[in-house]
Amino acid sequence: MSELVIQGGTLVDARRSEPADLLIRDGRIVARGAAATEQASGAPEMDATGLLVMPGGIDTHTHMAHPIDRMGITTADDFHTGTVAAACGGVTTIIDFALQRKGDRLADVMERRLEEVAADAVVDYGLHMIVTDVRDDVVAEVPELIGAGHPSFKIYMTYADKVVHDEALLRVLEATADNGGLVYLHCENDCAVNHLIHRFLEAGHTQPAYHARSRPPQVEAEATNRAILLAEVVGAPICIAHVTSAEAAEAVARARDRGIAVAGETCPQYLVLTEDRYHDNGDFEAAKYVCSPPLRPAGHPEALWSALGDGSLQQVSSDHAPFRFADQKTQGRDDFTRIPNGLPGVETRLPILFSEGVTTGRISANRFVELVSTNPARIFGLYPRKGSLEVGADADLVFFDPQAQAVVDATDLHSAVDYNPFEGMRLKGLPVLTISRGEVVARDGEPTAVRGRGRPAERSRVSAAALP
Repeated sequence: MSELVIQGGTLVDARRSEPADLLIRDGRIVARGAAATEQASGAPEMDATGLLVMPGGIDTHTHMAHPIDRMGITTADDFHTGTVAAACGGVTTIIDFALQRKGDRLADVMERRLEEVAADAVVDYGLHMIVTDVRDDVVAEVPELIGAGHPSFKIYMTYADKVVHDEALLRVLEATADNGGLVYLHCENDCAVNHLIHRFLEAGHTQPAYHARSRPPQVEAEATNRAILLAEVVGAPICIAHVTSAEAAEAVARARDRGIAVAGETCPQYLVLTEDRYHDNGDFEAAKYVCSPPLRPAGHPEALWSALGDGSLQQVSSDHAPFRFADQKTQGRDDFTRIPNGLPGVETRLPILFSEGVTTGRISANRFVELVSTNPARIFGLYPRKGSLEVGADADLVFFDPQAQAVVDATDLHSAVDYNPFEGMRLKGLPVLTISRGEVVARDGEPTAVRGRGRPAERSRVSAAALP
């Protein structure tokens, strides 16, 4: 039996903040407050004086070892470097993706991907199934996967090799609604995006800035509205991935006001960066910021902060999709459609949101925990085992020093990329210790975990009533 008492810190969860101790036994929280001290019986002590002790971060949107078939490349992080970066950033659980290709059975894809993750991960993990080929036999597999503990299904409403059109989307929505699953949607109008891409390329506009211009806020807002309405038709709960614009955030808010079971997610890049990063200085540096949906004009970040504050958006994930600049992003030098879409962010998600949200007074520390841990756990079937400091939860913890300061520097980070989009950003409030199931996996920004120690996270069926 292993025991650990955490003393002197301030426990911060989604509901309250209080100076109290925690007792951990065999990787689980077994007591808090006075009961932790009474039951400790000589257990080793860890001093958290001056620190905030929170549930470990849960990042439900990462792309480790993710292939981009049409470009012949894979994201720069595998499940070792990516989860090491996660642990150093205060993240104790990720949910990544298993990609179905045409003709694949879902169960086969899931089994292969789980084997790949198990060998490398240092934190716990789950997988969303990306469905691209909606056949009768594939729809029949949906309840089987949900029953096996994989209740979420990613659908792309754009991208030629992944897009699922409305009729097929409705079939997946029905299958998840009937069996306790959730559809997680990338919302952009495929027809409009392709129309604009072709128009710009025909006119000779190949620079990175035209990536953003081919995917304006309207194409996101239209697809978001359409996804919500189709989900309403069949009574399916959904989560809208990476909301970037005021219009899309408003669509989620209106739907929730009408009682529709929809959750909305945004990401740090959309809260602190704007489309001015796409300005062409002749050095192709703008390619570093190419992601989908793209960064938006000034005004949109403020709208997203407001939506996080008033509850219209429920979680902040990273959409960690790391591509090296030198030999991956630059393959689109003569054609913006050849720039791989995505930014690194799993290690910087918590410190950026704390610094720009809690330290500035935009959100409370409790709301921070909701957005990065408790709500992701609720939305994707991990709660209360994850995302909580209650007795019985896994001892997944992150210690935050609210006074610690740093400047983002890619050379200090652990992702296998050669740049960071937040380079030079000053941060106040940093994760200084990460504990996964009672074991320290990162300390002072450096990893301490053994490769392959991560475990599949137990996930339950999802209901509309469970959505925050």
